[in-house]
Amino acid sequence: MLLGAILSEKVHIDYVLYGPFGASGNFITPKPGLTSYQISSYVDGKAAGEVKGFIWAAGCKMVTFEDLLVDSADVQETFSCSPLGTVHLAGQIRSAPPGKKPVEIRVDYMASWACDFFGFVDCMVPQIEVGVVRPDAHGSFEIELPDFAADAIASKSKSGTELQLVLREVEGNLVADLEPEQEALRTPGGRLKIVSSYPQNLVFSTRKAN
Repeated sequence: MLLGAILSEKVHIDYVLYGPFGASGNFITPKPGLTSYQISSYVDGKAAGEVKGFIWAAGCKMVTFEDLLVDSADVQETFSCSPLGTVHLAGQIRSAPPGKKPVEIRVDYMASWACDFFGFVDCMVPQIEVGVVRPDAHGSFEIELPDFAADAIASKSKSGTELQLVLREVEGNLVADLEPEQEALRTPGGRLKIVSSYPQNLVFSTRKAN
């Protein structure tokens, strides 16, 4: 159940069900005008015995939940917003690939800590879109992003937390991945490290999208 003035279309929920079927992960598709979301506790007709997940909403800190599911009894979790500030990112794309269509930059938070949380040695890392901005004709852009460095859950990861920036046609095909040129702010995978502040006009180079 969503408490307060949280917009349901701005909520992200990832979860894993555990039971005789093994482990089955999924996510909730956000919809407007709701006060709660429901998760079915059955997979292929088999009842789950446990559920684990995490919830994030724009402007709020992340929350995790773990519940035992006994005899198909309903379990309710409530989510209230613990406010999370923002961090300013001003960037410059070096040698943006030429194109005939308008482009935009999409920023995704990569929840690499979730694999450990769900008990997986390896998993497809959940990712959350946290912002979209259009660069100007010179490749410059500015955007306010969640201050995940100030969120104890969002910033915990053995491999380091990161933001993925991609250049794409407006609501269309990927053009390139954006990689910060400053090594101290670049993760081993070429993404942007999550820190409490970024230098002005951080330069990003482009590389072929995966």
